[in-house]
Formats: sequence, C-alpha cells, structure tokens
Amino acid sequence: MNMFKYFDRYLGRTVFIGTLFALFVLFAIDSIIDFINDIESVDDRGFTFGHVILRLLFEMPQRLYEFMPTALLLGALIGLGGLAAKSELVALRSVGISKLRIIWSVLKVGIVLIGISVWVGEMVVPTAQGYANSLSKSQVRDVNTDGGKGDIKKISLRSKYGIWVRDNDRYINAQEIYPDYRMRDVWIYELDEYYKLKRASFAKQAVYENNVWKLSSIKHSLISKSGVETVAAEEEHWERLVSTELFDVITVKPEYMGAIKLKKYIGYLNDNELDSKRYQLAYFNRFAVPLSGLAMLLLAVPFVFRSVRAGGLGQRIALGIGIAVIFNLISKVLSNTSVVYDIPPVVGAFLPTLIVIAVATLALRKMA
Repeated sequence: MNMFKYFDRYLGRTVFIGTLFALFVLFAIDSIIDFINDIESVDDRGFTFGHVILRLLFEMPQRLYEFMPTALLLGALIGLGGLAAKSELVALRSVGISKLRIIWSVLKVGIVLIGISVWVGEMVVPTAQGYANSLSKSQVRDVNTDGGKGDIKKISLRSKYGIWVRDNDRYINAQEIYPDYRMRDVWIYELDEYYKLKRASFAKQAVYENNVWKLSSIKHSLISKSGVETVAAEEEHWERLVSTELFDVITVKPEYMGAIKLKKYIGYLNDNELDSKRYQLAYFNRFAVPLSGLAMLLLAVPFVFRSVRAGGLGQRIALGIGIAVIFNLISKVLSNTSVVYDIPPVVGAFLPTLIVIAVATLALRKMA
C-alpha cells in the first residue's frame, strides 16, 4: 500500500510540475502581448508605465482562472508524456499500477488545482478585475462624470461601500454598478455653497435609458434650519447623474463576476422581467470552466498511452494547444449562439465540456 501511495505522489507531482510550467508559459505569452499593446498608450491621458505593470498584476488572477483547464491538459501531456517517453509508465504498469489508478492520481492533482482556481475566481478575480479595468484607459480620477459636456470631475477610490462619484456639489454613492448602465442602492448627497448638506436622496435603482437616468423608488430628505422634510416618488428622470464612460472603466463584466453575485443579479433581472441570458451564461460558466479542467485531464490520458508515447516535448505541447484552441473556439461559438438564438444558457455553457467528456470516455474505454 505504501508503494502505491508513493507512486500516486510521484505521478501527481509530475503532473503538478507540468501544469505549473504550462501556466508560466501561458502567463508569459499573454502578458507580453498585453504589455506590447498597452505600452503604446503610455503618456496618453496620464497612462504611465506603472499603470501598465499594475494592470498586468491585477489581471493575473483572471488569467489563472481562465488558463487552468488548458494548463492541466498541457501539464498532463508534458508530465505523463515524459514518463511514457522514458517507459516509466510501462514500468509502473508492470508492478501492478492499473490505468484506472493512474487516471485517479492525475485527477486528484486536477481537483486540488481546480479548487484553488475556483477560489481565486470567486474571491479574488471580481475585485482585481475591477482595479484592472480602472487602470486600462486612464486613472479613474480622470473620468468625466457629466458625459463629456463639462469640466473634468473626480471620483474617489472603490471600496467595500461601493463607488463614489463627485459632480460639482453632488456626491454620488452606488453600492452596486453593472455593465448595462444600471446601478442599485444609489445615494446622492447635495451640498450648498457653504459645503453643508442640503439634500440627501436614495434611489433603489438607477437605469440609463434614452439619454436620461431613470431613478425608481426614490426618497429625498430636504435639510434646512427648520428640520428635515421627506419627499418620495415612484420614479424620476434626471438628465445628469453619472457618465456612461464610468461604466466602461470600473464595472466588472459578467464573465468576471462571482457566482453568488451573478445569481443575485439574475434574480433581480428576472423579478423585473429583464433579459438575463448573458448573466445566466456567465453563471453556468462558473461551473462549466472547472469541470472542463477535469475533462481536459481525462482527455490527456488516452493520448499519452496511445499517440504521444514516442513524441517529444514540442509535439506534446503542440497537441495540447491544438486541443485547447478547438475547445475554446467551440465554447465561444456555442456561447454566442445560445445568446443570439435563444438556446438555454446552461446548454451553451456545458455542451462543449460534455463533448470533451464524451470523447475522453470513449478514448479511455478503447485503451488496451
């Protein structure tokens, strides 16, 4: 039994090292491409070399999450393929290590690495990607809050209390801000010429439609020497509140949101009879992406035992990249198709992974 555990650790360590190597290569290639694209914008509207580096760092968690399935595939092909090329897998089989045990040893490593990537995707990516977006064009403080019709305004930093925007004598705080020009739980504070609070307003939501902001379930508190007067309205239309440019800079796309936040927002959209397919697709992808990592590992094993045994490192990497490119292409096509042609989002999210699992299962059953 101890011998089998030793072989489990040996196989797991081999795949783990191969996966780390693949992640490093994927990180390096993608970062270099982004660096070259961003470096051309240095000195444009205050965008500096430091912003380029910071943005790359903030995008690393998302890269880890996105690249993990491909890295697992490459890691298995590199690691197990290297063992096969040196006939070590044959030696393991000769001492009683079954192919099922080899597969399980590989999957255990995959489960651990996928667990780490899921934690990063849920807990780190949304916040980090928000900061990365704020650095992708210029410093957040340079965003024009009146839609380009007036002077440059400033907004303060993001915090756990939401987004703060300053527009002349108004300070606006939104607890939730979404890419479709929608904000929830919006506070608007207006000051007089002596910088004293004269009115505080709260709106349950604010939506930008037809060049106006529609504020619903709004309540105003008018502050004067005589006291506080409260006025409520079902809906109000404001010509100016927050620039739509702000959404391009600091909002996090559905693909980068955590599953809990996506689920909450989908419920909100459905309750208000609004289109939620894009967010449903992103929600189901939060589960399909980790599953695709395990599917890639399963797919790598029969290739190792069959066609990669005599191949070199370059051949194994080329094979893995080819499989990953085809998989990602199919995933993108099905995702876009599901949104455009009213296909259930769960199908668009899971079908590519299920195809890989089916192919891997058939290949594993045909293994000698």
